[in-house]
Amino acid sequence: MQITIKQTGTEDQTYQAEEGKTILENLAAQGLRLDAPCGGRGKCGKCIVKADGALEPPDAAEQKLIDEFPGKRLSCTAKVAGDVTVTLEDQVLFSSIKAMGWSAPYEINPPLQEIELEILDRQDPTGCLDVRNITTHNIEALNEIATVDATYSRGRALVWLDELLHAWPVSADNDYSTGPLAAAFDLGTTGLALAVIDLKEKKVIALETALNPQTAKGGDVISRITEADYGKQNLLDLQSMALEGLASMVEPAVGLEVGRKISAAVISGNSTMQHLLAAVNPKGLAQAPYRPVFTHMLDISHLAERLNISPRAKVLMAPMISSYVGGDIVSGILAVQLKSRPGTVVFIDVGTNGEIVISRGGKLVATSCAAGPALEGMNILCGARAQTGAVDTFTMEEDLSFKYTTIGGAPAMGICGSALIDITAFLIKHKIINKAGRMRDPAGKEILKDNRFWLTDKVFLDQLDVRQVQLAKGAIAAAMEMLMERLGMTLKDIDEIVIAGSFGYHLRAESLKTIKLIPPDFEGPVTFVGNSSLAGSARLLLNRDSPAEALSYTREVEVIELGFDPKFQQVFVNHLAFWSPLPSGAPVFAGHPDLPDFRSFRSSEVPELPAHSAAPRGAALRPPRAPAAGVFLCLACPAPRRRACGESRWLNPD
Repeated sequence: MQITIKQTGTEDQTYQAEEGKTILENLAAQGLRLDAPCGGRGKCGKCIVKADGALEPPDAAEQKLIDEFPGKRLSCTAKVAGDVTVTLEDQVLFSSIKAMGWSAPYEINPPLQEIELEILDRQDPTGCLDVRNITTHNIEALNEIATVDATYSRGRALVWLDELLHAWPVSADNDYSTGPLAAAFDLGTTGLALAVIDLKEKKVIALETALNPQTAKGGDVISRITEADYGKQNLLDLQSMALEGLASMVEPAVGLEVGRKISAAVISGNSTMQHLLAAVNPKGLAQAPYRPVFTHMLDISHLAERLNISPRAKVLMAPMISSYVGGDIVSGILAVQLKSRPGTVVFIDVGTNGEIVISRGGKLVATSCAAGPALEGMNILCGARAQTGAVDTFTMEEDLSFKYTTIGGAPAMGICGSALIDITAFLIKHKIINKAGRMRDPAGKEILKDNRFWLTDKVFLDQLDVRQVQLAKGAIAAAMEMLMERLGMTLKDIDEIVIAGSFGYHLRAESLKTIKLIPPDFEGPVTFVGNSSLAGSARLLLNRDSPAEALSYTREVEVIELGFDPKFQQVFVNHLAFWSPLPSGAPVFAGHPDLPDFRSFRSSEVPELPAHSAAPRGAALRPPRAPAAGVFLCLACPAPRRRACGESRWLNPD
């Protein structure tokens, strides 16, 4: 039984297939990974492919998602029953913008050093390590330095601070030097990044990115935690996926031979990703009191060989602060030197998880929120990560003509996060998206087709995509407002906003203000620093004082868990819309003055509706009718006009 993969620009590939397993599972067995943000549960529709051949018939749930796409199937639910041909359209290969994040200037004095081992005094009985003020727990390294000293010859050694990693003799015929090389990794929920650093030349020599293979198990940290909790083998499988993804970047970056000379690595990721990489059950991160198992700079050097680097390499994970403020944020704080920046600074890391840190008077206070993967191009009908052909910028003129650019200048194949924000912002500006997020043609003009805004005949923005943007920006804006409220701050107190994230360089401050992700009335500088997690990992490798500084943040940063605050849900719902700001003196972000606060309610707790609103259509739970026409959207469910759940959040799109 075989499965044949067809993809434009490549030769057909045929593999053995296993009957009864889904297309997704059969592809994964061959190292081919499709976007499946829902974890292969048949809910998101992102893994749809053209499939011909012997497949089991679709069930009712799959049929509902593929009705509009004849000849296509969901790869996560379509089970193989015989020979199958699958045609892929940019779903497998993942290549993205390769860019380091920005870092504040610092002295380069790496903790990893290559030192000379001078010939010992034949009369001195002091121990080989003691006389050099170094130490090690590695027996192989002890034997190596013993060999060097036993022959009374010169030698060289690699040390991390005062820890011996590797030693070797040097002679006229063997004047070997390692380099040395180091690797900075960013372990994201969705994407991975690598920077290879030549410590002798003090520069980055290669950058590479990849998709986190764990996305096959779900697009967010909660789905990964759930998967890990099914059993020890599931946890080990997730660890292997992370290691596989990180290791896969080494060969295209520098080649395997050079990769084996990498003698130190630092990995920064959120708390869940770092627990999974260490094969430590992250269950405690998802249940009160949301406690991580460890926060220190964990040594995982035993995994070095599985990263395609030197098996003797020093491998560390960045320290973490709390269950949802992880090593990636510590690295970001370190990279931008948040604590020492003048004035009051708000640091926002935009990603699947939105983290916010406020620096004020030498004090750091942090929080986090579940923004979802929309701003990384996931859960968007034509969404794409930052890969070749992804639309990355968008502008629209007053006459509604528009322009866009794509990564690599390739034909548009999808919309990545930066363009998603741009498109939404310009459509709001030109009143194609109204303040509540509803798409509609402006008066006297026909812009939308099938209630979608089309960039090309294949790439479009849908009403559901706008809702995903609202959920993401609403979570971040709400978290920022509540954190500022806890600190007694107003908008005028903010001197600078720093935006980090893997696509941070490609965002526009004006677009972020238009969608109300950051306060629209903020007039200070908005600084984009890119992948600060990767930049912080590099700094930990290039400055011997940085590990101690990073560890200090685990003690100094105060974390406020918004999940315990009963107000968060209401503040979050208030931030879902694109309302115009209220006059000065109002809260940092403000709801619309003519409408009541949106809030969660049961069917027995229907709020009083304003006269110009209307009852929801197509919902099982119907508030009393109001005079005028309109539509309500259940924000607890993924689709508009879907039957409401038992506890619903309704937003008036008019």
